[in-house]
Amino acid sequence: MDHDQDMDIGTAPRVGRPRRGTESQRADTLIATATRVFLRDGYYAASIDKVASEAGVSTRTIYERFKNKADLLGAVISRLIEQNMASVLDPAELDRLTPREALTLVGQLIGGRACDPASSALFRIVATEAQRFPELAAKMRGGAKARVDNAIATYFRGQIERGTLTLSDPDRAAVLFLKMVCAEIHECLLFGTAEEMAALDFSAHLEQVINIFLNGAAPRDRPTGDA
Repeated sequence: MDHDQDMDIGTAPRVGRPRRGTESQRADTLIATATRVFLRDGYYAASIDKVASEAGVSTRTIYERFKNKADLLGAVISRLIEQNMASVLDPAELDRLTPREALTLVGQLIGGRACDPASSALFRIVATEAQRFPELAAKMRGGAKARVDNAIATYFRGQIERGTLTLSDPDRAAVLFLKMVCAEIHECLLFGTAEEMAALDFSAHLEQVINIFLNGAAPRDRPTGDA
């Protein structure tokens, strides 16, 4: 159904932008509905029309905000990733902690999001459909993930200036740190069972990741245990 067809309303009740609530509340309602549709139907079977119908808005309203279905899913993923994340990934807040404490906090947050049922289900959707719909992977890499990478890289640059970390490429280091944190989780999500996921000792995994990372990033004249 073309998104302009909703303009031909005939005798049907008019569907459009909800009248109640603030713009932020309307956006939250739309994203919540889209999340439900994607999780229930999968990316291929989900549609702008379904989201519009269940959210009680016109397809035109959705297309005013999002270019296409991939753009809408990107917003869904961004919203899940960014919940409660902005303040925790604020470099000024992380600077109050030692590098070990800061990386532990970041790792716990990222790992917790990756293990969240809705986030893990959306990760599987993107991983499964990435070949058929490459714009999904592009949205994932260029949207929320890029913002998280940049926030951690900014923190690393501040620590380099303070002399608490030695990193030649903070942008690449941020990417590698996140991969170290999430690689085992993503492998379980893609190939493991629910039992294997539940048995994953993420705390021990994160501690080992941080030990390895700080061992390579700490200044040579500073004991890694003090980082």
